[in-house]
Parts: sequence; C-alpha cells; structure tokens
Amino acid sequence: MKKREIRNILKQLVDIPLPDKEKVLSACSEPKMVELVQIRKLKLKPLVAISFVLVLLVLSVSAYTIAAQVREYNEAVIFFSEYDLPIGGLTRGEIRKVYRDIRTMTFNYDKTAQVIESAVGGYEIFQENPTAEDLKNLWNYKNGMLFVQERTNSPVSYKYYTVEKLNERLGFDVHDKSVFEKYEKNELVWQVEFRNFWIEDYVMNRDRIIVYGRLPTYSSAQKSYAWIACIDSDGTVLWETMLYNGFKSEYIGAVVPTDEKIAVFSRGDLRYLCLNELDPDGEVINFHKTDVGNYGIWNAAKLGGDYIVQLGSYMTGEYAKIIKVNSEGVIIDSFLYDSDDNYYYVRDMIEYNEHVYLSAYSVPAPDKGEKDADKNAGGRHDIAPILRYIFDNNRMDISKEELTKLVRDQFTAVLLVCDPISGTPKEFYSVKGSLGSKLTINDSQELSWDVESITETFFSPMTSSFTIGGASYVYRYVFDKNGTLLSQEKTGEVVNFRR
Repeated sequence: MKKREIRNILKQLVDIPLPDKEKVLSACSEPKMVELVQIRKLKLKPLVAISFVLVLLVLSVSAYTIAAQVREYNEAVIFFSEYDLPIGGLTRGEIRKVYRDIRTMTFNYDKTAQVIESAVGGYEIFQENPTAEDLKNLWNYKNGMLFVQERTNSPVSYKYYTVEKLNERLGFDVHDKSVFEKYEKNELVWQVEFRNFWIEDYVMNRDRIIVYGRLPTYSSAQKSYAWIACIDSDGTVLWETMLYNGFKSEYIGAVVPTDEKIAVFSRGDLRYLCLNELDPDGEVINFHKTDVGNYGIWNAAKLGGDYIVQLGSYMTGEYAKIIKVNSEGVIIDSFLYDSDDNYYYVRDMIEYNEHVYLSAYSVPAPDKGEKDADKNAGGRHDIAPILRYIFDNNRMDISKEELTKLVRDQFTAVLLVCDPISGTPKEFYSVKGSLGSKLTINDSQELSWDVESITETFFSPMTSSFTIGGASYVYRYVFDKNGTLLSQEKTGEVVNFRR
C-alpha cells in the first residue's frame, strides 16, 4: 500500500470550510488617511495627487496582505495541531501553502505530500509466499474436497445448522429447527434447538452466547421477523425475543453486546437502519429507525458511548462506508474510505486504546476503460481484472499456480488506525497477497489482527456461489497499545477463499 493511497484517503476525508471573506477583511487595518497639501505649481497637482493615491493603494494592499497572511498562518498552525501534522522544518510561508493546499483540496504543492507522509505512518508487514510444504499440507488436509473444512486451533468451537422436514401440503422441505452446538477438542458438549427461527450468526458476550436469525418464509406474502436469543455457558436458553418493529421484512445485520445492554442493528424493509437496544433479559428498551436507502448492514462496533456501523452496497460499489451512531440511534457522522487508486473492503472493526481499527483489504481501482469493461462483473469487482484476463485470453484452463499468483497480486490486507472523532487514518499496516480478517482483544489486552494469506486458488466458472475458490492460511499479528508489532505467527488455521 503506497503512501499516495493514504494521501488520497485523507483527501476525501478532510472537510475544511472555505475561509470567511468578511472575517479576513475585518482583520485588515484601516488605511491611514494622508492629508493633501496644496502645491503652488498647479501643473504638478495631478501628478502629486496620483502619487498620493498610489501611496494609499500600496498601504491598503500591504495592510490587507499582511493581516491576511498573519490570520492564515494562525489558522494553519491551529489546523496543523488539530490534525497532528508536523511543522518542524517548514517556514511560515510553507506552512501557509500546505494549509491552503489541503484546505482547497488541490494537493498540488510538493511540501504537502511530505507533511502528510510524515503524519500518517505506513508499515508493510512482509509475509513469505506460500511454500511447497504449505501446498502439500493443504492438499492433504483438503483430501480432494472442493471446500476446505475450516480449521482453528481453539479447543472450544461452535457450530450451527438447520434441519428441514417435508411439508406435505406445500410439497417441499421446510424449516424444522436450527441447532446450535458447543464442542471442546472436537467433542460435543451440548446442543440447543430453536424452532422459531433459523440461525444466521452469533456473537460471544463473556460467558454467554447471543444467536440471531429470522423467521423462515416461503412466500413473498409472508412477513419475515428478526429473532435473537441468549444461551449461557452450560447450554441453557435464557431468553428468546422477536423484534416486531412494524416492517414486512426485517433482519439483524450486527449485534454489539455489553454488560449493561445489547445493541442490535437491524435492517427494515431493505431501507431502514434500526437500533434496537435490549436489556440483559432480552427486553427492548430503546428503538430508533433511520431511512438510509438501499444499504446493507455489514458490521458494527462500540465507540465510547456511541457506535460505528459499516454500511455497504453491491449495487453502488460502496464497501467501506462507516457511519457513527449515538446511543439514541441517530446518525451523527459518516466516513468513506476510498481513493482514486484503490478500492477498500472493510471486514471488521474495533475500538482499542481510544482509536478505531479497521481490518480491510484493498484492490487496485480500474481506470475508466476498465470500469466500463467491468460493469458486468456480477458484483465480483475485486476479481474483475483477473476474470477479464482469463476470458480475453481464453484461459479457461488456467493453472492453479498461475491463478494464485494473479490473485495474490490483486489483494492486500490493510489495517487502518483511525481517529475516533474525525475518522482520519493516522497509521496503517499492510500485508500483500492477503485479506484483513478478525480483530480481537486478547487476554493480555493486546490487539490481535488475523490476516488470511491466500495460499491456493482454482477457477470454477460453473459454480453459482463463486468463480474463484481456494484456501488461505491464517496469520496472527499482535500489537500493543502504542501500535508496536509485538509478534506474528502462522496459526495453522485454514479458511476458505471464495470470490
């Protein structure tokens, strides 16, 4: 990830109002009034008058210019301080020029790039390419299967699935129950059944598990309600709650649990962003909806007393739109992470040490001609250049080795460290050939960043759910509160790659 890319991000995030003309003019000194003395030689009067007028003009312009420069310099110093931009080594004139360059969003002054580069720390974490041993182990593990059975090193794991049964009246299989199971060292510990809804996901809340999903429907005439439930560590269902907010269709996009309450972000009728706050017993204590249009809810996290929510749209190609929502459910700010050179796809986010960390991946942005060619990419814009290469060159039999190299060159994992107020990135870390994944706080209160290193891929044009499949090894990077990389390890965990 290049420094220029971060500058482009800042260029889109910085929102500095234009200077108030009246304030600038009011700061200028009143021009001194010079008393004209009558000259005896009448022929010189016009010349003297013109001279005095010129003096007045020079004084006026000088007063205005000096006052404006002083005011602009003072504003620039405040601006540099607010955004943690370094002043050292710059003259007063250079400080004003950099300030003006950013304020007007022209970014033409060469010193601006130097200032931004020194303000936003960029670090590339080097990761070895997949070795022959990696591929051998992966092949043995897959044992010829189309999909990898995802593997983790944790002794405790959870699994959920749906059981169906034949409905003789309808003539096809329908939902019978959803099953949620806990395993320790691959041994089943307990299982719980839910008949009111099918499970779509779950989150952990200390010693409790929050599962959520929605009512199964088999006709557009049926209403689909969102459901949420809580299970304790022994497998006892503590409560089940259906969200009834007056929508014909509602699903839960993200759940952010705390000790005091559970924030549930749902989407109503494919246009409303809803905040449902539940108490620890599952009772709804607050609800607020906002019409945001056709945006899906992809992620959410706590941010002080507020929340940050990731909205996305495959239709418009927006994958990194972050909004800030207060505790009442009202949107109070928004940020869009994008640049002219790259598209960013945010996959996870977390608050850590008073900063917002975004785990993402980036792909090169196409030029205009490529954009037109990629319009029919079927929502797979992140692999559109690879598909274009395959089809344009009739490479339907492309080898796994060549395809994997193309895919690794296309993707870069990115960790952005952002200011919680302005959303501005302050630092970033990148790993080539990978995807940014989960962010967690470990038992030592350190930040853990999982990165999926793309290890093997294959071309599968006839598969409906993906076109390029494969598998990735998971690497884990641990940072302290100062953002220092403490350790990195290849975990041995394996996840699927599907695009």
